[in-house]
Amino acid sequence: MVFSPTTRSRVLIATAIVVTSMLSASSHAAEVPLHELIDQRIDASLAKQKLTAAAPASDAEFMRRVYLDLTGTIPDSKTARAFIEDVDVLKRTKLIDQLLASENYGTHMATVFDVMLMERRPDKYVTTPEWRTFLAESFGANKPLNVLVAEILGADGVDEKLRPAAKFYLDRAVAKDLLVRDIGRLFLGVDLQCAQCHDHPEIDDYLHQHYHGLSVFIAGSKTFKQPDGKFVLQEVVMREVEFASVFEPDKTNKTGPRLLDALMEVPEVKEGEEYVEKPSRTVRSVPKFSLRKLLSERLPSKDTPEFARSMANRLWAMLMGRGIVHPLDMHHSDNPPSHPELLNDLAVRLSATKYDVKAFLRELTLSNTYQRSSFIPEELDPESLPEDSFAVANMKGLSPEQLFDSLLVGTHASAVLEQQIDEALEEESAEVAAKAVEKPDADKPAPEEPDAEKIAEARRAKRAARVTEFVTMFGSVPGQPEGEFAASLPQALFLANSETLSGWVPAKLGNLTEQLTGLDDSTTIADELYLSVLSRMPEDDERTLVKEHLEAGKADRPKAVAALVWSLLASAEFRLNH
Repeated sequence: MVFSPTTRSRVLIATAIVVTSMLSASSHAAEVPLHELIDQRIDASLAKQKLTAAAPASDAEFMRRVYLDLTGTIPDSKTARAFIEDVDVLKRTKLIDQLLASENYGTHMATVFDVMLMERRPDKYVTTPEWRTFLAESFGANKPLNVLVAEILGADGVDEKLRPAAKFYLDRAVAKDLLVRDIGRLFLGVDLQCAQCHDHPEIDDYLHQHYHGLSVFIAGSKTFKQPDGKFVLQEVVMREVEFASVFEPDKTNKTGPRLLDALMEVPEVKEGEEYVEKPSRTVRSVPKFSLRKLLSERLPSKDTPEFARSMANRLWAMLMGRGIVHPLDMHHSDNPPSHPELLNDLAVRLSATKYDVKAFLRELTLSNTYQRSSFIPEELDPESLPEDSFAVANMKGLSPEQLFDSLLVGTHASAVLEQQIDEALEEESAEVAAKAVEKPDADKPAPEEPDAEKIAEARRAKRAARVTEFVTMFGSVPGQPEGEFAASLPQALFLANSETLSGWVPAKLGNLTEQLTGLDDSTTIADELYLSVLSRMPEDDERTLVKEHLEAGKADRPKAVAALVWSLLASAEFRLNH
């Protein structure tokens, strides 16, 4: 969205082309900074298509976009004003570096990868806070992405330090077919679901053996309940699986573990010596050779080029609004990359930098391609402009978490939210106390006074519950990837009637409405209003509208100001990352 003014041999051939081009591209990519290489590839494509690129984004447009993309929220008004007024020619580079070094970067990336990998599934054995803390610490420390994925795919839940990583398996109940599909989609960029019973009926590249070769890695894994009540993974010995097409049920095939066309070797183990711990009802089975461990080592490695391509494509889409291959889990010869050489460059650089996500995102955000405006040049027809041209910045709807946090920042309502949470906790405490008086239990000890840590945890839980309201309304269906932005009437009604949000706008506790109500000059009010909510200065006609509205509502100034705040919060400009 933008603003308006085969044959099976294809697999081997495509793989050969990819490997050759990646090798030939690597020397060039090493010489030229990636952000320049991106622009060279995109500009050459635009010239070939005779398309005009959009103008560079304004400072305000860039600032808001990069804040949302790297930290998950808009900047506050003071920060926005300072950046817009800064005359340093390197200020955009400095802002990118500042945001990548911030704590909010790790927190935001944890949310992005939680939603990507778990797709908002309900908690089962590992809680979302535990999982997101693990991810936030990993991204904050800039843990290499291949190492992080290896930890996730190799986790069994026994090691407490890595137990959160086991959520990927445990909270899918170690369901083989679900895991085969999700590992293929999320890490290799291929959706093999329709290759479960036979070769894919519509995509020649996706074979029956691909599905079952991937299933070998996890077919021997299942849950095990430890004496302490925690569920972990155990594994029985597997070497291969048998499978037959529903169209040829009498023809049995076999495959060992494979990552698409790459068949793995499984070492021979002497019969009777296959296990460190033999399977039993009371002991977790642990084989001497773990196929899940093999998966965790081989999938996120140079031996599996599909991994680098898939991860590079997903990180690109996170910032650019769509993948070079789109949909993201449909890498195949009938759905080629919009810019093949660029995707190869990205995959090579991501791998060459040892999966340094911060360095990769830094280069993407430094590119002119990322920093284009979302306004279409007048000479271009919006209806005929290809979405995958990257001539204009694609708009992205705010995620539920981005929307919640940006509303909070835009309304200056942190103190109001704290009051809402404390009032809810006090109400719950009063209800518990009232029940205790009504039905006293002499044998039950009096409840202890909560300590500071318990109070803080209760507040975090209440805040999370309010974010969940937004996730329920604006997020995807659990178990499904996030879809493209589509505004709806229920969403509009939610924003208009949300008990949480309705408390943030009326003047109170130093929020935006109260601050603006205390100002006399309408121009100053307009500037602070637009900087706070839309992260930009208002146009002259917008200042005039603010002045006229305040004059018309001077009998109840707080109400008039609140209406102005609401009008911007409800705008498409606020709801979209543009």
